[in-house]
Amino acid sequence: MTVQAQASGPAARPWRQSARRGRLLRRLPLLVHITGFALLIFLPALLFSVYLVVQFSRQQEQLAAGQVADTAVIVSSAIDREIYGMLTAANVLASSPFIDEDDLSRFHERTGQALHGANAVLVDQSMDVVLNTRLPFPMEPRPTVAPDVVEKVFKTRTPQVSDVYFGPNAEDFLFHVAVPVIRNNKVVYVLVVNRPAESLGALITSRTLPEAWATVVKDGKGHRVFAALSSGSGVGLRPVAQENPSIAETLGDGDPAGMIEASQSSFLTGWTTTVAVPRSVIDRTVLQSWKMLAAAGIVLLMFCVMLAFLFGRWIAAPIQRLSDQAEAIGKGQPAVPIRTNIEEIGEVSKVLALASRERREAEEQNRLLMREMTHRAKNQYALIAAIARRAAKESSDTSQFLATLSDALNSLARSADLLAGKGWDSAPLRSLVASQLQAFGASEEGGEQFTIRGPMVQLNPSAAQTIGLALHELATNAAKYGALSVDEGAVEIEWNLDTDFVMTWRELGGPAVSPPRHQGFGSLVVKKMTARGLGGDVDMEFAPTGVVWRLVAPADSITVS
Repeated sequence: MTVQAQASGPAARPWRQSARRGRLLRRLPLLVHITGFALLIFLPALLFSVYLVVQFSRQQEQLAAGQVADTAVIVSSAIDREIYGMLTAANVLASSPFIDEDDLSRFHERTGQALHGANAVLVDQSMDVVLNTRLPFPMEPRPTVAPDVVEKVFKTRTPQVSDVYFGPNAEDFLFHVAVPVIRNNKVVYVLVVNRPAESLGALITSRTLPEAWATVVKDGKGHRVFAALSSGSGVGLRPVAQENPSIAETLGDGDPAGMIEASQSSFLTGWTTTVAVPRSVIDRTVLQSWKMLAAAGIVLLMFCVMLAFLFGRWIAAPIQRLSDQAEAIGKGQPAVPIRTNIEEIGEVSKVLALASRERREAEEQNRLLMREMTHRAKNQYALIAAIARRAAKESSDTSQFLATLSDALNSLARSADLLAGKGWDSAPLRSLVASQLQAFGASEEGGEQFTIRGPMVQLNPSAAQTIGLALHELATNAAKYGALSVDEGAVEIEWNLDTDFVMTWRELGGPAVSPPRHQGFGSLVVKKMTARGLGGDVDMEFAPTGVVWRLVAPADSITVS
């Protein structure tokens, strides 16, 4: 008594509470698991993000250096493409037929129309300009402005690109491309196409040059071709020194150590393109990354905790309802599907509900099937009994009776096999004909001695058994006495379905036949039993060319209702 009182008294309460806590720790709620899982995912992601930002701050300068070098290549390539286009246009103009015809006036007119934003000069072998699209034609010959490039073209017979020079007629800094005008394997002229150097700055856009980046292009002698600085309002040209301009001057930053720069030389022009970005731009990006990481970490931590709580409750509720549904199924009660947005739980719930419904439907189907099988078995027994009575009445001895009954039962078995394959619902007439006459060499397409024609007709079970038995008897008689008893004999089977069903068996090419003097079991089956079983009429003609059997029955007694 005392021991029991002590066990159930205050001293036992801490032990019970400790046991409950132990069970709770071993089997934590789903909400706790999901919250812990969210934190496990968050912490490595946060640490990895810190690592990435550290690596980013270390590698950003290297990435910027690579991007600056790529941009220098892009800008240099854009200039090369533009100058290559000028060379192509100059070569096309140099092949003009007006030069062949010495019609420089027409050449002056057409060339001026073809060039937009550029000017063409034609220099003869005396190094004199004989045509300038900027001036009216004709003009007094005058010495060329850039004789070194023109002279090199005359000597090498190859196109050349000049450095920047001041054009007195244009009153601007220009550059030109010069191509030889070759006739009869001789350089007769040099065609020079020039344009303002700063016009190449239009090739540089904000997509080519990011904001706060600068570029300067210098020719082979260190002269400025153009200098540009990208800002929030777009890319603008910079007025820097003409002789040996620096990228620091373009950026407006006097400290060369405070920038990242790269240069690219062109094989086509010999010009050098330099691109630079201040280091402060890169440092600003790194600092912004640290701020974003700190803010995102705090927000993400709060979001993970809140999301884990809500997500845990969202998952736990349908799982509990799923448990209740499984319990109801175990008790044999109907299981209603759970409404949930979680696909897997919804699918499990649907499967459970479907299994419950299918079990009830299967039980009901079994009951219906048993009743249907009982009904069909009674019909089969009645048909077999009728066949047995007729066979016994028409047979002269036991052997004949057994043979007749065996043939009839085999025919019924073949019809039953065909119906069983269709669930005892219906049987295709063509398949029924093939199954009953297969032993005689027939198939669904016909055969050597069979021609089968007719539309698709689905027979009900009773009609399939009746017509199958009649076809078997007709084929048996034809094999004994009719068209199938000789190689040259043939049988035509055809049918059609309209208001009535009409089926014809016609024997051809067999021995001459005559009406039998005694109506045996076979005649009874193909005439009276078939007509009575289908509620129709059967006509059997013993023509000299062979037996003609014709069945006419209502369509609703033949087809599936």
